[in-house]
Amino acid sequence: MAKRKIIKMSKYRKFPQEKYEDMSPIRRLERKLDRVNHIMELVRTIVPIMLLILNCIILAKIFNLI
Repeated sequence: MAKRKIIKMSKYRKFPQEKYEDMSPIRRLERKLDRVNHIMELVRTIVPIMLLILNCIILAKIFNLI
């Protein structure tokens, strides 16, 4: 009798989970980006604030306020 391939079903999704090796490159990238999502959000918040501060400093130097 042939062995059956056991596919693990996810709790939250109705479709089977794929193994990391069996995924397409785009799905792998998507999976990696999902893992670092919170870090990316933090960077998207901090970088504009830093740029705004730097822009204010540059403008103050141009108009001789500093």
